[in-house]
Order: sequence, then C-alpha cells, then structure tokens
Amino acid sequence: MQNIGTDFKMRVYSCRWGHRDNYTLTKTENGWIVKTMKYKGIESDKHASPGIEQAFRSESISFPQDIGYFISDIWDASQTKSQEEVQSYFDELAEWISKYEESKPNFSALSL
Repeated sequence: MQNIGTDFKMRVYSCRWGHRDNYTLTKTENGWIVKTMKYKGIESDKHASPGIEQAFRSESISFPQDIGYFISDIWDASQTKSQEEVQSYFDELAEWISKYEESKPNFSALSL
C-alpha cells in the first residue's frame, strides 16, 4: 500500500473566521485520520467519515453533500499515485469546498 501514514493538507476558507483553516488527512490502511486545531485525530473511513463532516460542521463550514465520494476516490488514487499527485487532488478539492463556502448567503445582517 502506497502513502500509508502520509499527511495531506487541505486549506479551506471559513466565512466564520474570514481566512483559510488547515485540515490534515493522514492515510491509513482503512481510511483517514482527520486532524484540525480542534481535533487531534478522528479515525475515519475512506470517505473521511465521520471526521471531515464533524470538523467542517464544528466550524460552520458549508460543504458539498457528496464530499465523501471525492475523498474516497482520492484514497483509491493514492494507492498508485505519488504523494505530490495526491496532494494536488486535495488542493483542488479544498478550492472547490472554499468556493462552496464563500458562495453561501449571509443573512446575519438581517434583523429578525
């Protein structure tokens, strides 16, 4: 198995904080360990579940519902691809999630 124990980074924009936060996914034999500043290691499956959803929800980050399928595809690709190639997939995924997060409406200015 290739890339076991390798850390891959995702820098995802947070509307809540107004900057990009770091998410680390470490490949395991059965999936990923998801780490953030708040979470030091959530064991997750190939879809990065429950870790990635828990991490994003705790920071109020909107993300596509099918994110796990893309992360699972990256896990599969990591079996034969170089660390650099796999990181490039995570970079692309982080950009997509960031655009998703940035495009959500902001209703906080409404007085209800």
